[in-house]
Amino acid sequence: MVPSGQQPLFKNRVTWAVTYLKKAGLLKAAKRGVYQITEAGSAILKQNIDYINLAYLEQFDAYKEWTGSFGKTEATPETEEKPAVSETPEELIGESLARVHASIAADLLETLKQKTPAQFEKFVLLLLQGMGYGMIEENAIEVVGQSGDFGIDGIIYQDKLGIDRIYVQAKKWNDNKVQSKEIRDFIGSLSLRGTNKGVFITTSRFTDDALRAATMNPQNKIILIDGPKLADFAIQFNIGVQVKKRYELKDIDQDFFDEL
Repeated sequence: MVPSGQQPLFKNRVTWAVTYLKKAGLLKAAKRGVYQITEAGSAILKQNIDYINLAYLEQFDAYKEWTGSFGKTEATPETEEKPAVSETPEELIGESLARVHASIAADLLETLKQKTPAQFEKFVLLLLQGMGYGMIEENAIEVVGQSGDFGIDGIIYQDKLGIDRIYVQAKKWNDNKVQSKEIRDFIGSLSLRGTNKGVFITTSRFTDDALRAATMNPQNKIILIDGPKLADFAIQFNIGVQVKKRYELKDIDQDFFDEL
């Protein structure tokens, strides 16, 4: 799939290959979904070339005119010797967004590590609420992390009567990984409250033993969220981040023209 996950990579590459060849005048659209080689395209095939890439298409004026507004691909010895796999615009956009996402995620984790434990506990509860857990009402979340909290930092109320609850443990750690002992202690705290369902969130990571401890008893429903996953969820559900700018990727609406 392309980085956006909305289209198979093969289909995306073929679609753009057709676009590039049309812009160079080597193909033309006979009708919807049908493409025909042009005289210029036939002449190219008679040259018995091994491949066509973007650098090769630079020799055609129509293609150069089309690419003039956003840059063009220069032929290099490397591209002349072997075909280069050119990334499509969707791939380039996806990769650029992934780099921005990674940078924001790193900054977000650093920001969270600088907050007080109480602020971090409130953040994770707001995130879980933003992900759809708990009621919409303001009192749907409760920060209880303090001395004597028996290992529970927050509670999410799933209904107005508070019958269905999700218990949360939040560890704001810098580099130390969460060990299996912390997971067992959390499970013990859940047991004291008569439940086996909880979420353990940290800004760091979990050891392998901790991961195994969370799944050792199939009766327990323990969800572990480490720092990278925490940042990803926050960005995905817009908690602690804001939309800076929106871009729209548009295409021709063939159905519209078919119905004219």
